[in-house]
Amino acid sequence: MSKPSIHRYQHECMATFFEVRLAHENETYARQAAQAAFAIADRFEKLLSRFREDSEISQIRSLSPGEILKISADTFHCLQLADRMQTLTGGAFDPGLGTQMDIQRGEVLPENTLTSPKRGRLIMDPENFTVSVHNDPVALDLGAIGKGFTLDRMAEELETWDATRALLVAGGSSILALDAPESNSTGWDIAITPTKPLLLKRCAIGASGTSVKGAHILDPRTGQSASGPHRTWAVHASAAIADALSTAWMLLGPDEIDHICHQLSGTQAFLQHDTNDSSKLTSFGPYPSL
Repeated sequence: MSKPSIHRYQHECMATFFEVRLAHENETYARQAAQAAFAIADRFEKLLSRFREDSEISQIRSLSPGEILKISADTFHCLQLADRMQTLTGGAFDPGLGTQMDIQRGEVLPENTLTSPKRGRLIMDPENFTVSVHNDPVALDLGAIGKGFTLDRMAEELETWDATRALLVAGGSSILALDAPESNSTGWDIAITPTKPLLLKRCAIGASGTSVKGAHILDPRTGQSASGPHRTWAVHASAAIADALSTAWMLLGPDEIDHICHQLSGTQAFLQHDTNDSSKLTSFGPYPSL
């Protein structure tokens, strides 16, 4: 039997591009499955994108204390996961830095450059899928988890199509692999550096760094730009978790990263400190389940 062809499809969404690579004998079926996955991405853009005034995330940013907003289950679950990652990383990952990130990107000017913008606290009601804010507004920015969360949901859609020999990519920094492209293959060949190939199967990798956007990652604990590794990668079964952790790796120390890799089964970390030698990587995990 001949090897199935690998079909590639791209779609612009969430101010970036999404790509689906499918190994399938029928190109028409592969294209239809990819379009169904892209429809999921379009739906999540309407929910999670800070670039859309009508998104649920933008509506949350507009909440005043005392107001209650009912949101979709998908947005609520994404926020729950973000909250879990914030707790796990000791606050190194923080989705509530929207205002600070807007200021750093030059999209808004701070009212007072001598003080940090006021930040409220998001209150979530899991029984009714409602959110409210305490004291001050909450400016969410899910850029470090939203694309990965969307990839996870796109993968679920491909499962319903039985199109699982697939690789999904969001913006080049978030990659999720399902089954291997061939029955006798051990995974999708992904090179994080010229000398560090990885074979991904049923797991995801998220990347963060300063090489493309410069010092764009803020430390929520200090308000300063990240001064840690030049580039980081996190591997986990969930693309959303991998995205969040790769951001946290930019801010956490080796012992903290190692501790998290022990806590989350299957998690790996790769850190590149030397900008002139991509072959020098510090790695942690994976470790046996606790």
